Amino acid sequence: MALFVVRFLRLRFFSLAYDVGSFIILVIKSAGRDVETTSKEHIMTQKGHSTAQKSICYLICVFNDANGLARSLESIYQDDPLADIVVVDDGSATPIKPHQPPAGWHLHLITLPENKGLITALNTGLDYILTKPYHYIARLDAGDTVNKGRLKRQQQYLDTHRKVGMVGTQLRAFDQKTGDTLFHFNNPIGQKRVAKTLKIKNCIAHPSVMIRSDVFRKVGLYDHNAQYAEDYEMWRRIENSFAVDNLPDICTNKEISDTQMTATSRRASTFSKLKTQIKYFKWDNIWCYAGLVRTLVSLLIPRRVLLFIRSNLSSVS
Repeated sequence: MALFVVRFLRLRFFSLAYDVGSFIILVIKSAGRDVETTSKEHIMTQKGHSTAQKSICYLICVFNDANGLARSLESIYQDDPLADIVVVDDGSATPIKPHQPPAGWHLHLITLPENKGLITALNTGLDYILTKPYHYIARLDAGDTVNKGRLKRQQQYLDTHRKVGMVGTQLRAFDQKTGDTLFHFNNPIGQKRVAKTLKIKNCIAHPSVMIRSDVFRKVGLYDHNAQYAEDYEMWRRIENSFAVDNLPDICTNKEISDTQMTATSRRASTFSKLKTQIKYFKWDNIWCYAGLVRTLVSLLIPRRVLLFIRSNLSSVS
């Protein structure tokens, strides 16, 4: 049995070494490329009798998940109408048609003529939002939901912490089929701790963040060269110029399914994360070394094992 395990790990090691070598060559070839953007197509506006200019705008991207989007919007509408909403339909087979929002809410739908991928959808939405006088941009993925008070807590934090460019929240992961809680993302709290942990792993949940609009104006849009880890690459880029933090409150709920991009493309996602860590590597920072080691080790561990470890280490209520 021991001999079998040794042979298995040896095969995984040589396979990983080959992949990493090829990956480093790809990093060198892609270095220096600019972040790409795209034009938007077919814009439709739905209003819920809202006339006052809001300081916050939600950005939600959706592809072939009208029901998931409906759940997300329903949770948003349970809160006070502190934000406008921009939904980008990334070329769904059946075009998304959200219901009319309640009074006080304003929803702007952007429909792309064909599926372009999440990064293009995100940048399309940002291109539109950044032409408006919004101060903050809040992210959410279709299918994920928010708890009441999320926007107010994040806005108050950013209003009182001027040097912070982005703030996330704690996040509950739930099973898409049953709705049962699977685990919690126990993300670090405190600007110094978050900055340290970002060198090691992605510790800011994408659907939970609120980011200053001026941050995007300074650092640019999502990078097409960081597919599958576009959020982590963006956080590392933001962290180079701004402080970042997480709130201690669970304000966002993320659905987990076996068909999600992060599940079906885990290996590509991990390599993209590795590419980002190499891009922002600092030779005098020990946490950058720890991050590389952690990412390389994760390539050897099956996803089911990682989920089992996470679910047992997380406090589930």
